[in-house]
Amino acid sequence: MRPKALTVAVARIFYFFAAMQFMAYYVTTPKWYLTIGDYLAGRERLPFQERILTAVVANFLLSCAPLVRAFQRLSGVFMPVERGAYFLISLLAFCVASIFCVKLHRAVAPQSRMNFLVYPAFIYITMWSYLILVQQHFFYPYDMASLAFFTMGVYFVYTRQFVPVCLVMLVGTANRETTLFLVGIFVLDAATNELATETSSLRERFRLSQIPWPKVLALVSIWLAVKLPLHYRFQHNFSEDLNRVHENLPFFGPKHWPALMDICGYILPLVVLMRRRLKPQRFANYLLILPVWLVIMFFKGILIETRIYGELSSFTAVAAVILIEEYVTRPATEKAVNIAA
Repeated sequence: MRPKALTVAVARIFYFFAAMQFMAYYVTTPKWYLTIGDYLAGRERLPFQERILTAVVANFLLSCAPLVRAFQRLSGVFMPVERGAYFLISLLAFCVASIFCVKLHRAVAPQSRMNFLVYPAFIYITMWSYLILVQQHFFYPYDMASLAFFTMGVYFVYTRQFVPVCLVMLVGTANRETTLFLVGIFVLDAATNELATETSSLRERFRLSQIPWPKVLALVSIWLAVKLPLHYRFQHNFSEDLNRVHENLPFFGPKHWPALMDICGYILPLVVLMRRRLKPQRFANYLLILPVWLVIMFFKGILIETRIYGELSSFTAVAAVILIEEYVTRPATEKAVNIAA
């Protein structure tokens, strides 16, 4: 085996070990917000029960007697057996998300020499998003799957593979409804004026005439075709699907600022500040989904529970690596001018 191939193989082994440690800590340390027996039986509160995909997968795993016996022999993170099932689900989902995060970086920056930084950046940002929390330190069984579907969706949108985007919408919406934000990213991607630069005005950066509205309608229809039957199926479950505005208003006090700014490990706010250096412009334009995300979460989420931005971890990791490389390769004279300024 050549030295380079050996290095890559060893790095992948260590990355997988890191993923295993991360997921083992993730399923054992935070408090499980849902009552897992109720969730698997379809009796949990709304909107959580509508996020049904991982319950279906977990029930399938737990119906496999040899797998359950293996969990019992292994013990540790695999016991109780429900936690063992979600360890496997979360580990697989995180690995898929990691692979597509790296693929997204290669698609966005094919000439990059910093591919080796993408996974470390991704695991750092993901740990901050889902683990390094003081308030609202909870485990949700569908979060890693949601991260995987969203990362795949962004990759397929950027590479303009419409059928895979539809499949992500179809399956991913059964896991969590945040797939709807992929429609917004799809619109931003399609409307981007490829000739625009970072200095172009907002109006110059987009051409609404380029948007394939039938495809947009198809994506929204897929989302509704999944979401509405799930809502109907579980309509009699007790609901926590509330307007959270009054709960969120007190969080704007100074003592909550550290938690409020913890969006993707404090990295996404920095990406926003340096957005003019983020290239290509088509990828940078995806940042415009963030204001929509923040407004919706202000009404439907708990703002200091920063896992509500977790799906953006892959975008943030790729953007951060691109910005680091842009700085490293910038001429020394330009750096000196910026420092002096």
